[in-house]
Amino acid sequence: MVDNHAHALTRSQPSDPLAFRSHFSEAHSPLLAQEFVPSAVHYRWALRQLAAVLDTEPMEEAILSRRQEWGFERYARTLGEAANLSWILLDGGYPPPDKAYAPEEMAELLGVRVGRIMRIETLLQDLIPGYGRMEDLVTAFDAALEGAYRDGSVGLKSVAAYRTGLAIEPVSDEAAEAALSQIRRALADGPLRLSSKPVIDYFVVRALRFAAPRAWPLQFHTGYGDPDLDLRLANPLHLRPLFEDAALAGAPIVLLHESYPFTAEAAYLAAVYPNAYVDVAFSLPPVDRHELVRALHAALGAAPAGKILVSSDGTRIPEHYWLGAYRARECLTSVMSELVNTGVLAESDALELGTMLLRDNAVRLYRLAG
Repeated sequence: MVDNHAHALTRSQPSDPLAFRSHFSEAHSPLLAQEFVPSAVHYRWALRQLAAVLDTEPMEEAILSRRQEWGFERYARTLGEAANLSWILLDGGYPPPDKAYAPEEMAELLGVRVGRIMRIETLLQDLIPGYGRMEDLVTAFDAALEGAYRDGSVGLKSVAAYRTGLAIEPVSDEAAEAALSQIRRALADGPLRLSSKPVIDYFVVRALRFAAPRAWPLQFHTGYGDPDLDLRLANPLHLRPLFEDAALAGAPIVLLHESYPFTAEAAYLAAVYPNAYVDVAFSLPPVDRHELVRALHAALGAAPAGKILVSSDGTRIPEHYWLGAYRARECLTSVMSELVNTGVLAESDALELGTMLLRDNAVRLYRLAG
């Protein structure tokens, strides 16, 4: 399987039940992890599956004991090998590089090839403090994209949904310059967290213009996220103007996280726009099997199977990668079996389309080595 969207492991790992279960919630408040995550269906399922592969009891304390007994390297490698991944594609924008394993370390630790994805907003946050003029920032931004492309990064990523929403609009050079001036005045107040809609929209469109002639994929966070995101602005239908722009049509756009709860909307976009693709994530967002099976049905019910990819969206802990791979195969088997049993597909069709989702679509889209 190709995990087409995930994040790196962090060097600091959970050592107690509360810290461990916090990795299975998108909530900011520790109250959710402390009191309510233990009763979540998806968490109970995760403990049972982990216990099976680790040969221990389905309890937090037993899993944490196994982590300590084996040591982190052996533990992570065991889960990485059990996931049977050919590639894992990492969004380098989170966790911060100083707290995370580098891609080369990840490859060694998990025993899997690693592809790099550059996050646009993080790149801008790094660049803006060093450039006073818009033209200089644009030159540096373009050079960074060119460098990432030449160095083999497999794609780009935007978290505009978190910052200002997916209703991305064309922005004039003058409007972007004015917004950048406001940002620079605010830099004296502390580190930059980019939340300027004119600047984000301007550079996301510029990144798409760079990506289009190169057929370089750009992933968008869509749908479910932590409370920093306004879910109303994360509906992928807001991206329609980008799909309608002929100048951007060469850039594949991947709608991440099954756009939950807007999966049908994402599948519709993939059905009518050649450069729209749907990702179904199986570890995060934290939803149960029923919702994931429903998301697969919605995606396959409207979008061609050749437009659907799978991922874990795993982050910080190795359990996510394995759970995502296991659950992707289990849910896909369930959906395909139903389609075969009801006469919608032949068994050979199900095997062919399932292989597309798990591997072939990602290999083709990101131009990965087989």
